[in-house]
Amino acid sequence: QKEEDEETFMSLAVSRTAVTGGAVAICYGLSQIGGFGVVANLVGGVAQGTLAFIIPPAIAISLSRRSSGERSDLNELPQWLIGAFGAVVVSSVTYFTLVESLS
Repeated sequence: QKEEDEETFMSLAVSRTAVTGGAVAICYGLSQIGGFGVVANLVGGVAQGTLAFIIPPAIAISLSRRSSGERSDLNELPQWLIGAFGAVVVSSVTYFTLVESLS
């Protein structure tokens, strides 16, 4: 049992290291192609928009469904609208940053 736990832990550690290393390599590659400012704008815009507008409504919807047990409710509509607005913000930031960097 202990050997299986250690093997699972090592496998998880290797997987996390691979994902982190891949993300760093992708960011480094992008920074070499388009300049650091473009990468900073893309990463910052996506991260801020997602954390500000998409994640909080998703959590609220998840918690309301868990507590009420219903699939969907009219009370969720504002949360869905805020999440949709966040998706538009993230998409537009990405689009305009790419258009600016390619021109």
